[in-house]
Amino acid sequence: MKKFLIRTVISLGIGALMLWLAAREISFDGVWGALKAANWLYVLPYLGLMAVQHIFRAWRWGFLLAPVQPVPFSRILPISSVGFFAILALPLRMGEFVRPYLIADPPKLRMSHGLGTMAVERVFDGLILALGAWVAVAIAETRTTVPEWVEAAGFIALVVFLTALVVLVMTLWQRERAVLICRRLVGIISPKLAERAAGIARGVVEGFRVLPDWRRLLPFLFGTAAYWVGNAAAIWVLAKGFDLNMTFGAATAFIALVGIGIMIPAGPGFVGNYEFFAKGAMGLYIQKHVSESVAAAFIVTSHATNALWYIGAGLVAMLSPEITFKKVWTVSTSSEQLDDVSPSGEQPTQTSAPPPPSTGTPAANTDA
Repeated sequence: MKKFLIRTVISLGIGALMLWLAAREISFDGVWGALKAANWLYVLPYLGLMAVQHIFRAWRWGFLLAPVQPVPFSRILPISSVGFFAILALPLRMGEFVRPYLIADPPKLRMSHGLGTMAVERVFDGLILALGAWVAVAIAETRTTVPEWVEAAGFIALVVFLTALVVLVMTLWQRERAVLICRRLVGIISPKLAERAAGIARGVVEGFRVLPDWRRLLPFLFGTAAYWVGNAAAIWVLAKGFDLNMTFGAATAFIALVGIGIMIPAGPGFVGNYEFFAKGAMGLYIQKHVSESVAAAFIVTSHATNALWYIGAGLVAMLSPEITFKKVWTVSTSSEQLDDVSPSGEQPTQTSAPPPPSTGTPAANTDA
């Protein structure tokens, strides 16, 4: 609990700094006036598009899990909903551990397998966002002056995620060597923990097994594209309620930069990160005659409705019999003590090296 409180304080400090940078020149009376003048009927199609992208976001995970252990979509959806809610609600993105913990079903599907699949998911998400931000900045530079920090954010993200993709591929190719390196590095600090770390590392690497399996990787990439297009469409629709005349390309740029921003570990709800990067994105394409108050009102609304969607979806998913608040709280506050167990506390058995990935269709599709 002490570590959790320390992380919370740190995250709130980061978020507060970013929120101050984003809002220090904003008229709050003007923002309130813009909120009252908005057409709130556009929230309804926005929420509909959020539901669509949410389904695609959960559905694609099944293709990453399938090479290790097929999981039905009826189980993936509630676990994903709770996991996304936890990422939003907890500081420093501590909720990232919730999905792999809840999906674990040892000995075939371990928490470390889930972490491996999430690494693949994050890398491809990051590449899409980084490429989107890079293109957005390149186009915006022909029309206006782009802040240096916006340009740097897109470039740094592109380098980071391209490097991460290379690391994933190399690790999968040399999996036993990667596990050996992990064992030796941890052994320097604690020989007792070396074998445990090696076992977790092996499970994480097994989570990468979708990479050479094109029959599963391609549907995952389709689901990823649909997820991000759905996000951009939702923003594009919501902007009409504020008469922003935002193009779909501008909405895509908005999503790309905000997506990069909220990947930075900070406070609960991405407060601060979202506003700071959204303000930078709005400056690229939104016309100069649009007041800062209207732009700020749109940012606040998009953030609040996004958060309310994930909170609502997560709370509904908590009604699932295999998900309890206690389990979510345990993994969120004590993830370093969980090692590689399932929510029921079952320890995995030792398994031999995984067989080559099959090319069948994952069971995740049967319930979709």
